[in-house]
Amino acid sequence: MKTRIRRYAVTAALALAAATMAFAQHLELGAGEERMAGQHLGKSQAHAIRVGDPVDDARLHTVSRPGLYGIGNAPAGSRYGVIDGALIRYDSDTMQILSVIRQVDFIPD
Repeated sequence: MKTRIRRYAVTAALALAAATMAFAQHLELGAGEERMAGQHLGKSQAHAIRVGDPVDDARLHTVSRPGLYGIGNAPAGSRYGVIDGALIRYDSDTMQILSVIRQVDFIPD
């Protein structure tokens, strides 16, 4: 039993290390590249977004791979997105912003 637990722990540690290295390499390769049709996301733009605001589809980038942002899957009924350089969580039914998580400098997905 202890051998099995150790084996799972070692496997999990190796998987985490590989994922961390892959993510770091992805960031390194993408450093300095403009990710949104040549436009860099402005840091000052993220401050205009507030919880409760409606999501503007024209400005929304829906996050398809939340792990690239260091987050897990969104809770049921919500999704993650990026608007004007801000990583947000929004209600997929009402399309209202539920939380403003943090500033992002580029969109990796």
